Amino acid sequence: MAKFTEGNLTRGHVGDSEDGERISTVAEISSSVNLYLMEFEKLANQSIIKIGTPCSRWKPPPANYYKINVDASFYDSSKQGGWGFISHDCEGNFLEEGAGNVPRVASALQAETLGVLRSLERAAELGMTRIILETDAGVVGKAIMSSELDRSPNGYLFRQIRELIMPHFVHCIVTVCPRTCNSVADSLASYGCTLEQNSSRYMSHTPDFVSSLVSSDWPRASD
Repeated sequence: MAKFTEGNLTRGHVGDSEDGERISTVAEISSSVNLYLMEFEKLANQSIIKIGTPCSRWKPPPANYYKINVDASFYDSSKQGGWGFISHDCEGNFLEEGAGNVPRVASALQAETLGVLRSLERAAELGMTRIILETDAGVVGKAIMSSELDRSPNGYLFRQIRELIMPHFVHCIVTVCPRTCNSVADSLASYGCTLEQNSSRYMSHTPDFVSSLVSSDWPRASD
């Protein structure tokens, strides 16, 4: 039976098996493994995070997907931020809404990015592995798709989002929508600003202040 000896493990020598076949060194095996890992990561990055076609109105996701609409609010005078999201299944059924408060926010872009991060964290907790993330913040959508803005002030948050997506989601499609498609998430984000600092709230029943907005999506969902 062929074995690695201590000599060819430590010195990197090439040995022969009892059948005369060449035995790879540890360095060669390590190099091959690293190459396969690099190729796998490249394929994963290409297949897991995709850009979706920009939409002109709200529509439910395709079968086996969940749609998460997310938005944020920011008040420059107080540096208070809020985020909100709403999730639907492929039939357009409302699943859950969430809102949260973020104090000491530097900019509207930072608030939007934190809103995406918190919404994705919740989706991962709920076990949603195939999602369409819909936002009206075009810069955030672009930043999630590439490392182009990783050196910007919010780069660490963009990297954090991608690092969250890779192990938790089989597919994540990012779409940028007009604000008219994001009215529920926008109202929830404003509500998030009124919550206690750093607090969040998740709701399985539609609160009164967005019930009419949620209902207005139903005719669109049936198109």
